[in-house]
Amino acid sequence: MGGVERYTENLAKKLAELGNEVVVVTSSDSERIGSFISENNVSLIEIPSVSLMNDRFPIIKPIPSTFRAFRQIMELPISDIIINTRYYPICHFACRVAAKKCIRPVLIDHSSGYLSTEKSPMGYLMRLYEGLSTIIISRSKPVACAVSNRSLQWIKSLGFSPHSVIPNSIDADAYCASASERDWDSELNISPNAFVVAYAGRLIEEKGVMKAIEAIDGIHGKNIHLVIAGSGPLNTAVSNAQNERIHFVGRLNESDMSSLLRYASCFLMPSEYPEGMPTVLLEAAAQKCAIVVSDCAGASDVIPERNYGTILRVCSIDSIQKAVLAYFENPNMLLEHSHNVHDLVCSEFTWDQTALNLYKNILDTASFNDN
Repeated sequence: MGGVERYTENLAKKLAELGNEVVVVTSSDSERIGSFISENNVSLIEIPSVSLMNDRFPIIKPIPSTFRAFRQIMELPISDIIINTRYYPICHFACRVAAKKCIRPVLIDHSSGYLSTEKSPMGYLMRLYEGLSTIIISRSKPVACAVSNRSLQWIKSLGFSPHSVIPNSIDADAYCASASERDWDSELNISPNAFVVAYAGRLIEEKGVMKAIEAIDGIHGKNIHLVIAGSGPLNTAVSNAQNERIHFVGRLNESDMSSLLRYASCFLMPSEYPEGMPTVLLEAAAQKCAIVVSDCAGASDVIPERNYGTILRVCSIDSIQKAVLAYFENPNMLLEHSHNVHDLVCSEFTWDQTALNLYKNILDTASFNDN
């Protein structure tokens, strides 16, 4: 699962704990249809879909089981509708449900820029589709929220009236407790006194993985290692870049990812993707990793001051190297920043607070006739 899926899962569970019956409507790569009722009162309805663009864009299949699912949803006694993101056809269906039931939906946006800025026919088509999708969503007059302050400003620039930040969050204690016992030193042949930098994310150019490799590989004469976790179109390029200090471990499950972040000294994220609030920043903070991150959405929320971490105002190879070396050469600063960001995330980015804020301050205000 990606960040939006985890956000949806955790928010659903916490809203259910507050006494709500929660239905999650999601795309599915199978043609089966049905609902699953869990012990914590969350139902799942799957919409048969086919995924395009390396599993990044699900298109609804116009088959009988899809229409049965739509009828099932229309018959539900729904009082509130939350739409995560603006992009997918399933979000447009949510707008139709909202109109039929005279509900003003809540939109939670997870981006801070256009999905594609490529100067290519595909990039142009993606921006055209995103613009049309935004128009469709805006006709529902949603209560416009976002997962970070930068993301909230982005949807304001698109013509929405920004309402609130409903931040991405984490159960830090549970995440840390989930860490596996993998012996990374032995597995990767890294000396115990090495300075380990972790990178985690989808392996695409915009996420900055090749910049991370070039930056760390270009630091000579220092016992600094880079461990890369993730998968994507750049799998082969990342695998080929491995050497005695660059290590590629592929896609990790949550427990192994938690283990890697516990093991690392520093987390590096030189992303130029239109992020909303990257979950991995919260995970790194939970495991007391000092953070070096580009000036992406969510960075200033997690690192509000200089003594909480390092935000790269210019995401260049040189600036990445200087930031990593600053932590390598100043262990006291590394310790201070890692503890500060840990304490902030554990106190202010919790699912209990996020769900309660949404439930009390936003869902209660959403009605179809509000402006």
